[in-house]
Amino acid sequence: MSNHGIRFEIPNQYGSFLADILEMIPFDEYKWLIDDDEIHLVENGEMVGRFLFNNEERIMLGETLFTRASSSTYYMIFVTLKGFFPDDSVQTIRTYREFLESQCQIVLVVSDCSDVFLWCKDVQLIKYAYDYATLKGYEGVSYAVEDDLIAERYRLY
Repeated sequence: MSNHGIRFEIPNQYGSFLADILEMIPFDEYKWLIDDDEIHLVENGEMVGRFLFNNEERIMLGETLFTRASSSTYYMIFVTLKGFFPDDSVQTIRTYREFLESQCQIVLVVSDCSDVFLWCKDVQLIKYAYDYATLKGYEGVSYAVEDDLIAERYRLY
């Protein structure tokens, strides 16, 4: 069995945690589909009624995504990001099996404000992400093995 994902928890508070998470992967090597999100911008300790991403921005290059995520303070309720190589076509992916059969290389999901799940086809990158999440002090860092991912039929919404 090989590791094809990791799970961990980030603090449930205002910050720029999406940027922190993106730092563990070579975000600039991919174009990203922002498949689903609710990330509220925060100014002076208050949510201001605007979001980190607007509905017109569903695909962006990694550097643009990181700049946006690192230059603001926000409260992340949920987000699903899917990373594709720049020349690959963006596809809809809802299950781990679809992920395996697609050109998508990375799936990053944050749910319930603090639960993070990362799927990746590069097992060396998974190891690096695991070590990075542990070093950052995130809680509950664990691997997800491929058999569990397939058997549990993880779905992306």
